[in-house]
Amino acid sequence: MKKGILIPLDRPARLLKKARAYLADVERFLSETPVAVNILLDALPHADTDMILKILPLIGYAGKDKVLWPLYHLMTGPCKDEQVRHSAALQLGLAASLSDDPSALKGALIAKLNHPEPYVRSSCALALGWEGNWPAVESLVAHLSDPDQDVQASVIAALSSVGDARVFDILRDRLEYGTREQQRSILLNLWRFAERIPHVEDVYVGCMDTIASDLRLDALSGLGIIPLSGAIIDTYRRLLADEDPRIRHQILKNLSAEDPADYGPLNDILERMLEDADPRVRQAAIHLFAKT
Repeated sequence: MKKGILIPLDRPARLLKKARAYLADVERFLSETPVAVNILLDALPHADTDMILKILPLIGYAGKDKVLWPLYHLMTGPCKDEQVRHSAALQLGLAASLSDDPSALKGALIAKLNHPEPYVRSSCALALGWEGNWPAVESLVAHLSDPDQDVQASVIAALSSVGDARVFDILRDRLEYGTREQQRSILLNLWRFAERIPHVEDVYVGCMDTIASDLRLDALSGLGIIPLSGAIIDTYRRLLADEDPRIRHQILKNLSAEDPADYGPLNDILERMLEDADPRVRQAAIHLFAKT
């Protein structure tokens, strides 16, 4: 009797093929979510970096409790790709916010804030930043003085995402006496306090003349995300005369996202930007007027 030839099953290849099919057809993923999430989780250890970065947003959005610990281990494990860790942290925070009971995960993340590796502390801080995660605030605030600047930035981003009047006050005060990098991180994240926009505007507008010149660009970046107001228009008018062309260019960039009717009071000074000494500013002004 002839012996049959055994053909080994290449399970990783089959998993990757199925995973690619879901990545190419999001509607199918959504219609087959429970099965699809299992396949994507099983495919993660075999996927390359590009594929992992495509998988993470899908499982973060739809996986809920099932993906918490796989994402946690991916984020805190030996993975050396910074982009993967960052994405895993963000998606873990999203999945935790949708979870029925993230308390065990929350405790594990808080414990890892004292990990000897800065990249683990940074990732765990970032993962704790989901809206309403007030129990983590005390632990995050305690790590505002972490010796690593990346960890400090992640803590500030997480606190800003949690959203809380007390946290806002802490960061506003820190803006006055914190390190330069802390100040930069705060300015780039204050706009996240959507429930306190009038206070956010006051901070941005009020600090323009007191912060270091290199931080003014960060403040303008944040200012460009919140709704345009009369006070912001007045600030733009004043700063369009700034000698730093980067400041003038950033303001034009901010205005490019607005309805031209809303910044009509600035048209007189904006027309002068068409003859600005800096070519980038002139080009930005041309694009701005091309919208009208």
